[in-house]
Amino acid sequence: MKKFIQISSFLSLVVLFSAASTLAQSHFGIDVNIPFAFNVGDRSYDAGNYIVKFERHSPGSATLSIEDTKTDEVQTVLLNSNGDGGSEDIKLVFDTVEGRRQLRKVRTSSSTYAIVRTKAERTAAKVRSEKAGETGDAANMF
Repeated sequence: MKKFIQISSFLSLVVLFSAASTLAQSHFGIDVNIPFAFNVGDRSYDAGNYIVKFERHSPGSATLSIEDTKTDEVQTVLLNSNGDGGSEDIKLVFDTVEGRRQLRKVRTSSSTYAIVRTKAERTAAKVRSEKAGETGDAANMF
């Protein structure tokens, strides 16, 4: 009986620490200095310091919160996993659209997540890509 209690206690601790490490990997918050002006959805941001928080809700979805350190305003956007491979570090991926940088993706160690765009944003992007095809211009991604 004593041996059974020891083994049960040990297995309980293993499960507890496994759950804690999984939870730690699905949430992160980091201070970032973004040296250029950018947009997230329909909101514009100046260059500066921001607190970025990532929270994975399920294997295919997550949220990203961006807090402006000057005003303490927070914007939260939905993310969907797009199946691309991840990167070793957490990375924010911006596209350049009409001379303005737009946050499009977040790369984590396990996956790449794309920002969910509204129907209006998708329609505007389609119109821009059709115009770019006529003029030969294309949005840059870096």
